[in-house]
Amino acid sequence: MVEIMIRNRIARALGEQQIICGNSGYTVSFDFDSEWDAFEQKTAVFSFCQNGKRVILDAEFTGTSCSIPVITGSNLVEIGCYAGNICTSSPALVPCCECITDIPSEPADLQRDIYNELMEQKNLGELPTLDDDEYFIMTLDGDYVCTSSGDYVIAKG
Repeated sequence: MVEIMIRNRIARALGEQQIICGNSGYTVSFDFDSEWDAFEQKTAVFSFCQNGKRVILDAEFTGTSCSIPVITGSNLVEIGCYAGNICTSSPALVPCCECITDIPSEPADLQRDIYNELMEQKNLGELPTLDDDEYFIMTLDGDYVCTSSGDYVIAKG
């Protein structure tokens, strides 16, 4: 449970709070000062950056606690409250830790289709000729010689 104390409209997370992203079941418990006694209905605000964009989620509640929405792809969530038209708090900062599903996977390296690359460049006239029936291309992987019959060899220098 995340515990937040609000005094003089300043919210502060108590203890060493941390949320593991991608999980449900977290609850925030607020310890309000007497200024909040007049408000039965309150709204918790959860603000965090996800993939470079600010996400703001509201959760209405009565009493002193509510569920925290699932946070993903963030290392920090700001949690605050407001009630009525005039009572609002600063945000308390609660660190988040990425979960295993937040880690982006790397796409597998695509296998190059050298033959079709060479044929496409040959047909577009982009390959310099060596002889009347041979074309030459230099790539990061090595040098390729392609004949007009479509045969090619790798000739690494």
